[in-house]
Amino acid sequence: MADVTELTFTGDWRIRVASRDADWGQRVVVQGAAGGTQTLGGIPGAMLDIHGNGPAPWTLRIEHDDGQHGWQPSWLLGTTAIAGPHYGWRIGSEDNTTPASDRDFNDLVVELSKLGMAAQPVPPFAILPGTLQAMPEGVFEATLGRYFMAVQVQNIWTLPWPASARVGLTDRSRAWLAAAGVNVIDAWSAHDQEALGQSVTGGRVAAGGLAPWEQRRIYFKVDVAGAAVRKHLVELQVFTDQGAEDLALVNRAARAPMSVTRTTYDAVRAAFVSRCDEGVMTASIRRMTVDLGTFRRAVDLARRTWSSGGSGGSGGSGGSGGGRPGGCDPRALAQARDGLRAFLDGKDVDLCAVWRLVACCCAGGGGHGKDGNDGGGNWTGNLDQGLSFFAWPSDVDYAVDYTHPFGGQYGPIPFQDPWWKILLIIIAIILSIAAAASGGADLVNRSDERVIGTLTRAVLNPLAAEPATNPAPADTGSVDAAVVTLNGNRGLTSAIFTVLDAASGEAATVPIVTLGGHIDTPGTILTNAQIAAIFQNLADHPDDPAAQDGVRAFKSGARSGTSTALLSGLQPVMPRGPEHDGSTVFFLNQLKFVTDETGAAVSCPGDSGSLWFQKGSHAVLGLNHAGHEGERGFATRIEDVLAAMSIRFA
Repeated sequence: MADVTELTFTGDWRIRVASRDADWGQRVVVQGAAGGTQTLGGIPGAMLDIHGNGPAPWTLRIEHDDGQHGWQPSWLLGTTAIAGPHYGWRIGSEDNTTPASDRDFNDLVVELSKLGMAAQPVPPFAILPGTLQAMPEGVFEATLGRYFMAVQVQNIWTLPWPASARVGLTDRSRAWLAAAGVNVIDAWSAHDQEALGQSVTGGRVAAGGLAPWEQRRIYFKVDVAGAAVRKHLVELQVFTDQGAEDLALVNRAARAPMSVTRTTYDAVRAAFVSRCDEGVMTASIRRMTVDLGTFRRAVDLARRTWSSGGSGGSGGSGGSGGGRPGGCDPRALAQARDGLRAFLDGKDVDLCAVWRLVACCCAGGGGHGKDGNDGGGNWTGNLDQGLSFFAWPSDVDYAVDYTHPFGGQYGPIPFQDPWWKILLIIIAIILSIAAAASGGADLVNRSDERVIGTLTRAVLNPLAAEPATNPAPADTGSVDAAVVTLNGNRGLTSAIFTVLDAASGEAATVPIVTLGGHIDTPGTILTNAQIAAIFQNLADHPDDPAAQDGVRAFKSGARSGTSTALLSGLQPVMPRGPEHDGSTVFFLNQLKFVTDETGAAVSCPGDSGSLWFQKGSHAVLGLNHAGHEGERGFATRIEDVLAAMSIRFA
């Protein structure tokens, strides 16, 4: 059997030169990792971090130079060691590869330590405790206070996790969050653990036995009522009965940002003011659309709840007061009523505190205590569903003030920034809270702020039922798109589309051009026929690097950041649902994107509306509108979009 000259690894590893006992030159060579070919000099103490391409393998060699024949591979002898959460290799090399070798394998000795056990493929997102519904695009609105923070965790250890593995936040992450006003609450009731389908001890979630590269969703409790408005880093760590994951080896992918916004009411301007890390939006609601049936139910409950004395009327939902829901004494009832009235009168009111009182008064049993924060008490199931109704601002005046104004030719086109769409949805939620208690108070205010744009037309034309036969690839695909006309104009360079490149602190940090910069694109498109030709070329020449590069793509998404993916094919029929009415619709001839070797998230909630570009040419491929757990994304071919909307890029 021939001696080994190359070893294969997957995932991310730290290589350290442990010792050297050789006169000849020595080096370590890595090929096939995310950084391409990388070398590490044979100097004891030298280190190099290698980042793999997800589960794709990469190779390691140790080479020597005898001064006559150049660099030649040495023989290798490797052993593994697993101690709790630490997984390592020790590799010795022999540079005399002749029959006269002493075979002591000590010429150059390197140690490999696995970089990290856990990663976050997508950023954390907010879940409302009372309904277990996700906040719009997952943002944490400080006005509403408490959330379950949903985290998608992935095993990147390359081995199954130990049965005792638990996932928690690192101590330094807790310190970062605490300093920014994000309160992490470790106490969990049995009811909440059952509702979320997890077991929590000391703030750490049991996740033992997770297979390599497998993912699962876990939840933490956070209160963001006093949090700073910006993105905050959340870092995960794996704990076992044999110890905790070494902080020095925690993977960079274990960090991901949670986004905090804050919405207040400005009585002077009769408008809502929403802040995020990108800037400030001021919005006034001119008209709202409300579902009449659910609204009547909510108003009836609100009137009974906030009626004088909290009683009177039959059919109450329990408690000694008859008409008053249990769990709220008269003093708390009065505080909630006064707070809501003050808010509706335009006074400076802590809506978060008011909302906690609402939750207390509508709970089936037990309050939150004096400060409205019960820590380990039941966060789930405390809101009477009768207080909920469907409401949506249908006519809004708003203006945007960017923290870093655009200079015209730099940065994304403002209306493409989805943060403001997110904040408008948050305003709708807050309006729902206030309106339920007021019994239809008039919040329709005309703002002096200018309207910055108008929705001119929109197309959403998927099928309501799955077709009996698949469409031909040349058939026009379904479209979900809209056109907005902006007031005023914006100076443009020859780059029709400019999007943000990858940035540090985001989920994806591998740039297309420059980290923290921007990507200029010419506005050219790939037609349906050209896309079909790309697929055919790859099928005809699967090993041709040029054909492989043809399906490499990137996009700049609101949640996933700037990430790359592979265009895997044309999906004849793509179901999407549930839609807002609970139905499933069927899109025809949609582009499908899958994860590439970077493992970056392909499409996350909030990425809808971002453009997919071919990586080599920067030509537009399609308009993103759907995805699944960050692993797949779907887009409408750009030719179909342009035809449906009667527009062109110029």
